[in-house]
Amino acid sequence: MASRLLQAARSNVPTVVVFLGLGALAFAGHRSGWKVPKLAEIRARSSPPKEDWCPAHNVPDSRCLACHPELGGNDAKDWCREHGVPESKCTVCHPEILTKGQAADFCREHGVPESCCTLCHPEIVVKGTAPPNDSPFRSVLDPAAKRADPSACQSHLVRIQFAGAASVKKAGVKLASVEERPIAASVSANAESSYDQTRVARLSARAAGTVFRVEKDTGARVSRGEVLALVESAEVGKAKSDLLQAFAAVDLKTKTLARIRGSAGMGLRTQGELEEAEAALRDARVRIFQAHQALSNLGLAVSLEKLASLPEEKLASGLRLAGIPESVAKTLDGETASANLLPIVAPLDGEVVAREVVAGEVVDPSKCLFVVADLARMWIDASVRLEDGGSLAPGQRVFFRPEGDVGPVVTGTVVWMSPAVDEKTRTLRVRAEVGNGDRQLRSGVFGSARIVVREAARAIVVPNEAIHFEGCCHVVFVRLTDDIFQTRKVRLGARAGGFTEVLVGVAPGEVIATQGSHVLKAELLKGKLGAGCCD
Repeated sequence: MASRLLQAARSNVPTVVVFLGLGALAFAGHRSGWKVPKLAEIRARSSPPKEDWCPAHNVPDSRCLACHPELGGNDAKDWCREHGVPESKCTVCHPEILTKGQAADFCREHGVPESCCTLCHPEIVVKGTAPPNDSPFRSVLDPAAKRADPSACQSHLVRIQFAGAASVKKAGVKLASVEERPIAASVSANAESSYDQTRVARLSARAAGTVFRVEKDTGARVSRGEVLALVESAEVGKAKSDLLQAFAAVDLKTKTLARIRGSAGMGLRTQGELEEAEAALRDARVRIFQAHQALSNLGLAVSLEKLASLPEEKLASGLRLAGIPESVAKTLDGETASANLLPIVAPLDGEVVAREVVAGEVVDPSKCLFVVADLARMWIDASVRLEDGGSLAPGQRVFFRPEGDVGPVVTGTVVWMSPAVDEKTRTLRVRAEVGNGDRQLRSGVFGSARIVVREAARAIVVPNEAIHFEGCCHVVFVRLTDDIFQTRKVRLGARAGGFTEVLVGVAPGEVIATQGSHVLKAELLKGKLGAGCCD
């Protein structure tokens, strides 16, 4: 019986299988609307592995610092996902954590966050090798607008992450190493050379008269006290005549006083007559002083002691050429020469750069006869832009290059800065003294002046395009890994030749983003939008 049932079951197995297949087909047809699915749809129904991707931040999910802050060494429980910084340090969400206007993470000595201070903490330096950058492009620094309080800003805690190294390259971000090189920052300005006005003399006659003789011509080098010309002036003759009359009056009053004093001793003169004689002698001596002073005002150096020692008959001849330098007086006849001669002498060592007189010409004190200048020292007057004036100071070196290379480059020192701005050009006038011992530099030459405001033999520098102003501080982006960059606040120094000196914030050997780094700046500021953190 059992064998018969087993045989019957075996014979019904095909029928059961057919019915089960028809049932499965009916179920599948009902689910698919009795349409045959395509091969791609059948393949798509196979369960794919879970994709390692964070759609919110466009980076691999297993390496997403925004979603998994513990990957960057931060506490996931203490994390502000809105601003990308630890919750305990987010001064935007919790302004009460500020102590006296400053966050706890701030180096007061160097003016940057403590976690960015490469001077106090050299262990934070992340060195690497930058790929070769063949781009010649150099941009300029972003102008710093209105500054906020840098001590309360926490943007240096933000890490910026790319999907990978290929994404960095695709975004156009170039990398370069922080270098150490000499730097000399300077300010350039248009300039003009001129005589040192403290060493220029414009000479004229001190009294009206006629030019008797011209001793020096233009271009002649003269020493202090040399005679340039002789002017015959009646005023000189009158002053000498007054002096002779004063000498005669003193001689007369002296003899009169002696006679009256002797008579008064015998009782023949009263005390009043004696006092009148003494007063008359004093008045005569005052007239000698007045006459001598008149000669001095005319520029004639006359020795009263020497004249007083002369005999009366030789006093007039001794006074005839008084005040004339010996080198010129010996060329004149002391007996027949005019007593009205007034010498025009050089007051300093220099060169006659202008002569405006000839012999026989009538002159007066208002006419300039000669210009004598000391060419060994010149002035350079530069017109500096007002915004560059804050970096200038007396003592800085100046290099002046004449326009068209008409002369050599000369070096000098800033000696003066104008306290006022020019009303027409709105520039600041800066004056420098330069040496001109070879006399190659001429007055009135236009050119360019370069004022060195800072020099450093070994300075830490970065390309200008690596520096960004994010609202309150200057920052650079330091590469931590192939796809992660750190926001590093920096203090800037001199700028020259496409590079900017960094006083603190980075160290030589670190790799930073240069050209195209504005992409990182945009990502940094994107996290602040709507939170009232940016201007």
